[in-house]
Amino acid sequence: MFVVRSVRTGERISQVNIVREITRDSPLRENAGERFDHCAYPDNGVVLWGWPHRHINHSCDPNAYESFEEQCSYLVARRDISAGEEITCDYNINITNGTRWPCRCAPRCPGEVIGDFFRLSTQRQREYRPLLARWFVNRHRDQIERSTAVE
Repeated sequence: MFVVRSVRTGERISQVNIVREITRDSPLRENAGERFDHCAYPDNGVVLWGWPHRHINHSCDPNAYESFEEQCSYLVARRDISAGEEITCDYNINITNGTRWPCRCAPRCPGEVIGDFFRLSTQRQREYRPLLARWFVNRHRDQIERSTAVE
């Protein structure tokens, strides 16, 4: 996914298109093209991202992040983004116990997507601390405070 106009730091890029919540009674429909890699996991739930947001790629040096506001989420610019630039998010934010896979996305890439905020380096956790969702902070407050405390 790419921006069509320049976006300033802190500016909303777009509201994330959430198709529906995935539940035990309403599972993913693989025959309809629904896939777990198009899902997000807010506040212990699972939601299916729709087009075009499901095409946002991971980066270990992301230019955007997902901001949660009540029942909506938005992509917000983490830094200035030039027209035509790809929008990227770090999949390690607001998640624990996720899956791992190899990655070679950016010069500061550690070599894999870790799938867990708390397995990131302390430096990266501190950097991402302001981007964490309120629900994630509330659920993991003690661990966040320990892991991001300045020594």
